[in-house]
Amino acid sequence: MFLRKKLIAALVLFLAVASSCFCDIRLASETTALLDELMDLKIELFSYKSPADSLSVLEAWEKKIQNQYDSLNEVDQMVLTNMIDCEKYSYKSQMAGTKKELNALLSAQAKKCKKFYDEHKSEKMDAWIPLSCGSAIAVYMALEPLKTAFTYGYLTRDLFQKACDIDPNFSHALRNLAQWYYYCPGFLGGSKKKAKDLFRKAYNSSCNRDDSFENSILLSQLAFDDDDKTTRDKYMSEARSYSAKNSYLDFIDRINGSGESVFKYHGHKADE
Repeated sequence: MFLRKKLIAALVLFLAVASSCFCDIRLASETTALLDELMDLKIELFSYKSPADSLSVLEAWEKKIQNQYDSLNEVDQMVLTNMIDCEKYSYKSQMAGTKKELNALLSAQAKKCKKFYDEHKSEKMDAWIPLSCGSAIAVYMALEPLKTAFTYGYLTRDLFQKACDIDPNFSHALRNLAQWYYYCPGFLGGSKKKAKDLFRKAYNSSCNRDDSFENSILLSQLAFDDDDKTTRDKYMSEARSYSAKNSYLDFIDRINGSGESVFKYHGHKADE
């Protein structure tokens, strides 16, 4: 009888552990609300001429949500940190003397994301998890492209693809996957045709101001590369409807005026 009770207890414990290993990894509603808030803030961050001003606004928002952040579990904190770090990279990378700081910050986060995904990739999860991990790793690769490409290059594609598999209409993930295919050389798996299809699907799946703003810009630049000025102007006008006085749109106008699309401009920056 005693042995039978021990076996039953062991079986119950095994089933409890097994079920916990394959449970859905979902974000708290508070986390998704903070992510929505951050995505909306991105348009304001784009509007400042000085990266220091954008960074100051971002850091003020980060300070404002600190208590909410502290109340989240480790996975939710990781996702939110991933997206905040991506925004920090956008502006700190334009400021002198920040590369060492960014490298340390993003290297640690990239390793954390890879470890998490390696341990949980067979589990069901919220699409924001692979999307945010792929985004954090992608900006780290932008810092040290030659050093990190072999370690993380295909992982970023797989993370963006997983996010799209989980939610086929997740515009942010579609946009990031499109950029992976656009910038990756063809002999390594890149495809301009596939990228363009994904950019258009991302645009059609836009569900918030940030999606609409960023997707409009990207379609305008596809049109610019196709020498289609009318379509380029249409999408740039659409982007301005979400943020009329925006220095990033002014910047795009300038580089288009010099004969380059934003894709080619960032491609050159990556080669520097």
